[in-house]
Amino acid sequence: MSTAACNTPHRPGTIDASSYVYHRSIDQTTLSTIPPSTHPDLLCNARFIGRKGRYHSFTSCSILSGALSLPPFNNHSIRCPLIPRHYFIANRHRMSSTKDNQSAPAVAATTSSTHQLITEGSITMLYPKSENSVFYNPVQIQNRDLSILMIGMYAQRRVEKQWEQRKRKEVRRELTEGGANNGGAGEKMTKEERKERNARLEKEIEERVQKEKASVDFVKLTKESARGDSSQNNDEASITGLTILDALAASGLRSLRYWKEIPGVRTVVVNDLDPVAIELAKENVIRNGLVDDLANDPEHNTSNINDVDRPFHRPRGIILQVGDATHEMYTSRLPPTLYPSQQSTTQRLQKPQYDVIDLDPYGSASPFVDAAIQSVVSGGMLAVTCTDMAALGGSHPETCYGRYASFPVQRAGYLQEMAVRILLYQLSVVAGRYGRSIRPVLSVGMAFYCRVFVEVYDDKAGIVTNCFLAQYWFVSLPRQVNNLSLMHGHLFQSTQCSSFHVTPIGTNELVSHQLDPEKHPNPSNKKLSNVYKNGRGPCDLGEPVCSETGASYKVGGPFWIGPLHDFDVVNDAITRLEAAQNNKGVDPSGASPVFPLHTSTTLHGLLVSVSEELPDVPLYHTLTALCSAVNSCTIPMLSFRAALVNAGYRVSAYHKEPQAVKTDAPNHVVWDVVRAWCKDHPPNKRKESKRHKKGDEPGSNAPPNQPQFDIATKILAKEMKTAVDFTIPKGFGEKRKARRYAVNPEAHWGPKKAASWRNKRKMDDVHEAD
Repeated sequence: MSTAACNTPHRPGTIDASSYVYHRSIDQTTLSTIPPSTHPDLLCNARFIGRKGRYHSFTSCSILSGALSLPPFNNHSIRCPLIPRHYFIANRHRMSSTKDNQSAPAVAATTSSTHQLITEGSITMLYPKSENSVFYNPVQIQNRDLSILMIGMYAQRRVEKQWEQRKRKEVRRELTEGGANNGGAGEKMTKEERKERNARLEKEIEERVQKEKASVDFVKLTKESARGDSSQNNDEASITGLTILDALAASGLRSLRYWKEIPGVRTVVVNDLDPVAIELAKENVIRNGLVDDLANDPEHNTSNINDVDRPFHRPRGIILQVGDATHEMYTSRLPPTLYPSQQSTTQRLQKPQYDVIDLDPYGSASPFVDAAIQSVVSGGMLAVTCTDMAALGGSHPETCYGRYASFPVQRAGYLQEMAVRILLYQLSVVAGRYGRSIRPVLSVGMAFYCRVFVEVYDDKAGIVTNCFLAQYWFVSLPRQVNNLSLMHGHLFQSTQCSSFHVTPIGTNELVSHQLDPEKHPNPSNKKLSNVYKNGRGPCDLGEPVCSETGASYKVGGPFWIGPLHDFDVVNDAITRLEAAQNNKGVDPSGASPVFPLHTSTTLHGLLVSVSEELPDVPLYHTLTALCSAVNSCTIPMLSFRAALVNAGYRVSAYHKEPQAVKTDAPNHVVWDVVRAWCKDHPPNKRKESKRHKKGDEPGSNAPPNQPQFDIATKILAKEMKTAVDFTIPKGFGEKRKARRYAVNPEAHWGPKKAASWRNKRKMDDVHEAD
């Protein structure tokens, strides 16, 4: 590129985009004085001007090394100097060893006004301040910390499962080939004898597997699995590491933390539709010294694609790619254990399924759910975030129904939990279409969004999966897809008070008895029906209208009424965090977390609150709403819960709502506690509004021909049926020490504006106007 060419004035639309790059953050004077030795990590946001004067993004990684002397430009519409693109590319990663540098402080000062250094976990990133080019929200560091913890624990559970499967296969082969438990050769056996023989065989296999399992270091095995090769022989496939898809990666900060902070990760695919985001992710890879971990492009990796003895697998390392998230997932539906010789022509065009898929979009994850359900391996994990709480919370129920096929209840006290259950409902329905089911591991509401971790299983053919019991544990329940109607329900909410009923969409006597024998007993031991029938509404429960106010119901749902969490996993996570707190933030056993989590204290409080919730009670009352309905002073939470426990019912809190009362007590018992409190603490007389006096709404001064009473009068006039005792039992209310219900993490806290090209063009116009 000649100097004469550079001196030629250019207009937008006439610049060759392939020949020039210009820097916004460094002016002409600064560029002409930059010496060969400068700060090597300085990030400069660069762009080129394309046709019609539109700006397109191109992000550089490091400052140009070497003195630059560029001629001035006469075109005032271009405020930043143009640099020959070939020179820019050739020098962008050059690093100097000279220590003496007089101009470095000036450059650093210029950079500090346009970029900010972000350190999160083990990853650092230089992020542009002035432009909303790539989305990043520091408030969601708790989301990322929780994801690292949960996926790290899943990696170890997955390795344990793979080891057990392989060991059972080995033991079974050894016992069957050795003739143990086979009975006499050639002997005819009755059906009962074969069942007894098989039972003995399975028992012996289980005993030997568990005995050997006790001596295996699964933490070490998990770390080594990252180097495992899934393409060994068919009989003894090695234990392989995780393949993770960050479908909407943005800056790639989350993806890189997954790679460095989760043991046993083999491949991380960093995907985003915006080339600018992937370019910034690449710069972050370079900044954090992970260049050697970059993998080859999987589209051109044909090392084993034609090998009939080995299934195709992705290369080990970090894969950066620009692409549509749904397209990437729809083209990744090949089961990883399916060998090329077993594949159809269509399947050979597919890539392997992922072990973990993380969906963290700006807004709703609904457009990505169908593809994600199909592209995760059986037993794999989906981590899904939804930030559209205005829809899920009931402010825009029509939008929620369009996205999730569920109708929330507006202004309900339990909106936080119902939002999570609506999201789980959609995940379970989409999974059911493909003969798959979900098992929620952790489902929480945090800040201004929902975050759920679910495992997806193939079980339409009757493979045993997990379902919860009221005893806080999980039991085997076959044909989970067929039981979806038992896990979905409708909500009937009173229109005049906070009373509500939750009823399942379907019923089944046999399955209901298996789930909860105490609630659905069979004293005569009769044969229970295994026929699925329609569920019943409040009318069949003896309450065609609200029993407290006589008001009608409004219907919400359908939504997920099954379990929200796996309490085994939750308690394990709490144990790990507590051990890490005493070991500088790192688990002493070497398991996850292997790097200190910035929000570990907040996560510990969140998980402790989750562990204290009732597992089989959907939704909750809020104490403030109960007391407000009768115009009473707020009942002390401890006294209210003690009264329910003394009446023989269970009660707990909810991790997102401090005033929540989650209980299996019927509505009339809850209101009896309120009525008993009002007898000892008479409520104040409600101040009448002008509308009350005119008779426009129910009130004490309504017209005589329409005698109506206000809601408080109706509720308090009901006869009490429950003996209420507010005595607090000894030891009741003692809790594990934890920081529950954390305060907002920063000022002006909340959702951040989405990254968009429009915002960047507006900002460019402002700079040009200056």
